[in-house]
Amino acid sequence: MQKRKVSSKDVADAAGVSRTTVSFVLNAVPGKTIPEETRRRILEAAATLGYEPDEEAARLAKSSRRVVALAVRHSSSIYSDAYILRLIEGMAPVLNRRRCGFVLVPCPSTVPGPGIVTLVREAGADGMVITNALEDDAGVPALAEAGIPSLVIGTVKAEAWQLDIDNEEAAMATASYLASLGHRRIGMIVHAPAAYSAAAARLSGFRRAMAAAGLPEPDCPVRWADFSEESGRSAMASLLSLKQRPSAVFAGNDAVAYGAMQAAREAGLSIPRDISIAGFDDDFPSRYVHPALTSMTLPASALGERAAGMIMDLMEGRKPERRRTLLPTQLSVRDSCAPPGEAI
Repeated sequence: MQKRKVSSKDVADAAGVSRTTVSFVLNAVPGKTIPEETRRRILEAAATLGYEPDEEAARLAKSSRRVVALAVRHSSSIYSDAYILRLIEGMAPVLNRRRCGFVLVPCPSTVPGPGIVTLVREAGADGMVITNALEDDAGVPALAEAGIPSLVIGTVKAEAWQLDIDNEEAAMATASYLASLGHRRIGMIVHAPAAYSAAAARLSGFRRAMAAAGLPEPDCPVRWADFSEESGRSAMASLLSLKQRPSAVFAGNDAVAYGAMQAAREAGLSIPRDISIAGFDDDFPSRYVHPALTSMTLPASALGERAAGMIMDLMEGRKPERRRTLLPTQLSVRDSCAPPGEAI
């Protein structure tokens, strides 16, 4: 019986890296940044297994369909979150044009660094885009160590290619708008735990806006949510139970804002006559809820489009111009906000 020929996948499995990384090393592709330890493991695995390059297979590999994975590090609502859907909407056309496959990977923040590397391999992906990453997300350096091209949509402490918006400035602009309407008791519902960089940055922007408006911290109560509508509803109910409830509330994302609007209605309040509510993301439903939600536009589709191009470039050995890229935002003013005691 003829012995099966050793493949590049065998080498990848033995070295604990992706097939793309094996190809980069064994074919000495120029312009690739591969950690020396990773390169050594690949060469040792190839030698131990007796790997012999197949010229025809190499030719076919160049024209084969690569795969990009999108890892969502907060996955309780991964298939209904409008932000995730808009990211995919932006990514899909770029990946289709460049003949690249796509896979969506639920990957809770509880999955450790080695676990996210395993998910990439199990998905058969050649590169990974990560969103909703924790600021100190262990998956980011783990991917780099494994030689897997990766990009973070968001902000992390680790050295990584990052694509984001200026969350602090965008939140400050939203909160400042509420203050400009004359509100002097303004609450905030932070949309996620502080370990998520966007949540911390938006809270910082809110507090900067309140300080600039001369509003003391006791008049600017803060509550915390966990991405979802229900968590926003619960947080808003807490704000409304205060002896001096806020006349305006800034919700850290639109899903949380929808829950906050529901809680206000349940309390018998009219929006915006009794309370103004502003969101962040400008999701699809924001203009169709009643009243239409004032929201900071997060360009999710544009982020997805740019991310797809950047991860493909990284997979092909081309580095982005900047380590960290920021896209602009804009406040979409609608009907959910008005001066205190007034209706639009």
